[in-house]
This record gives sequence, structure tokens and C-alpha cells, in this order.
Amino acid sequence: MLDEHDASILAILSRDGRTPYTAIAATLNLSEATIRNRVQRMTDNGVLVIVALCNPISLGMQALRIFVTVDHPSRVESVCLALAQLDHTNRVAAGAGSREVYVELTCSSLNESQQLLDSIRAIAGVSDLQTSIVTRFEKDHSWRGLRGGSGQRRASA
Repeated sequence: MLDEHDASILAILSRDGRTPYTAIAATLNLSEATIRNRVQRMTDNGVLVIVALCNPISLGMQALRIFVTVDHPSRVESVCLALAQLDHTNRVAAGAGSREVYVELTCSSLNESQQLLDSIRAIAGVSDLQTSIVTRFEKDHSWRGLRGGSGQRRASA
């Protein structure tokens, strides 16, 4: 369970994952050792992962968002696992609604995107896809920590 201090640490790291523990400790009036231990505990428990993010569109990549309809509820988990195994996959989520699975992928070209869509359609249990190609990020929660990054808000022209 996360407490108020854990939530504050997460908020700081979500703005800048490279914030030194000494700075976090000073901000929260805690010891550096306390911050280090809490970050380690959250990392060990899978609550926190610190990564570097890049904007795939700025690199000339194709960012795809796909809603997947699965032919039977018993196959949702296996479809999610198969999608998660694809090298291009960034995020997979199961949910409720007219489409059972949501997947975010990044490809290097339109041709690679088409090949990937064909591979996804061949996964046992996939009955339909609703696909969107992202052309720019106006706001993306996963980019929240990037000050002025184009994933946070559209860059000025």
C-alpha cells in the first residue's frame, strides 16, 4: 500500500525520473536513505519503473493504437499475452466494453505497420481490429515528465 510519502515521491519522479534522492529528501523533509529505501521498495513491488521516453513520431516512426475484439471472453488473456510478445508493443490492456483489448505499438514504417497488423489478425481469438495511426501527441500522460516535450503538448510551430 502506498502512503502519502510514496505518492509524493512518485509525483516528483513522474516530472523528472532523474531527480536526485537528495533533492527529493530535501523537498519532503525526509532522509536520503528513506527516499532510497522507498524507491527501491516501490521498484521491487512493480509500482515504479524508471525509464527514458522518446517521442516516436519525432523519430519518424509510426505510432499505432488498436482496439481488438476477441471472439470469446476465455481468449482475452491469451490474446493479451500474444500481443505483449510482439517486439513492437509498448502497452497492452484488457478491459470491458465493445473492444476487449487495447494495444499501443510503434513501427518504423507504414509497410512494417501493415505487416504487424496482418500478424495481429492471425492471432488466435482476434476477430476484429479498430486501428488508428497517431499523427501527433497533444497530451500523453506517459510524457508528463518531459518538460516541453512534444508528447506533453504540441510543440510550437
